Amino acid sequence: MRHTIIAIYSIIIGIAVMSLWIMILKNQRIPEGKTEILFHLFSEYLMAFICVISGLLLLVKSWMAKPLNLVGLGMVIYSVLNAAGYYGQRSDVTMMFLFLGLFISTSVVILLHFKKQRTPVSSNN
Repeated sequence: MRHTIIAIYSIIIGIAVMSLWIMILKNQRIPEGKTEILFHLFSEYLMAFICVISGLLLLVKSWMAKPLNLVGLGMVIYSVLNAAGYYGQRSDVTMMFLFLGLFISTSVVILLHFKKQRTPVSSNN
């Protein structure tokens, strides 16, 4: 169950990042320079791709799912903290708190990777 929660969270966060950037690029003026935004978009889409792929790998119980997922979620941690600072600097408190909430939820999901599995108690009937 724990791996399913991690997998679904990772897939949703990856799809959400891709969708958010599509909306931003379609509807807003981007203040960054061309080279800066290309590198930024590459890193954001790489993070999103790793989250989606590792989430799917978790669902099929692949041996490489957990390490790849930890990389993707680590990238999410960096990205949402960076975004919180970006929006905080612009006094957009709502977006700042949204990204801080994502930081907290992603941190909890990362910690779920390290939670020990309970062993069922056997009954001697």
